Amino acid sequence: MNFAEPISALFPGASGRIVTALVRHQRAGGERLTLAELSAASSVVVSQLETVLFRLGLLGVLAPRARGEDVRLVTGHLVWRSLEPLLDPRPALLADLRERALRELDPPPPGLTAGGAVADGTATGPSGTLHLSVVAPGDAPAAWVAALEELVARLSTDLGNIVTYSLHTEVDEGPGRVTVLP
Repeated sequence: MNFAEPISALFPGASGRIVTALVRHQRAGGERLTLAELSAASSVVVSQLETVLFRLGLLGVLAPRARGEDVRLVTGHLVWRSLEPLLDPRPALLADLRERALRELDPPPPGLTAGGAVADGTATGPSGTLHLSVVAPGDAPAAWVAALEELVARLSTDLGNIVTYSLHTEVDEGPGRVTVLP
């Protein structure tokens, strides 16, 4: 998965860059954009903007407009609220990782941190890694590591990125690490 520009990865080309710029504008509380502002924010020339804006208008996420007029977002539209979390999917990823570790590892690890390109939001494709530093519980059954390996394999599949892990005796809070479980 592309964690650096996930919306553009889902909607390739000019459409993705325009939708990303509009979602960022919506998040910032904006409603109206000039074509020049949107062109600069999306790196798309004005003539290309019009085609994408027409299609977005048909979806109802933009207020009706004539060619060349400012762009006005329908700020209450469900699409904007749905796309906003995709600007940075890492909080959802970390919450999911925490939930899975608590549910699938018995007992749960006393410490879990995440690092790598996925965790820091710079992964641009499947080769971007998520590295888990896991503190195994002292009384973990023999099958505990096998359950951890199964969790890591499912995460790799579900994310579309490489997920690795290492076992530690204490929490790895080094630079670039994000705490998932204390």
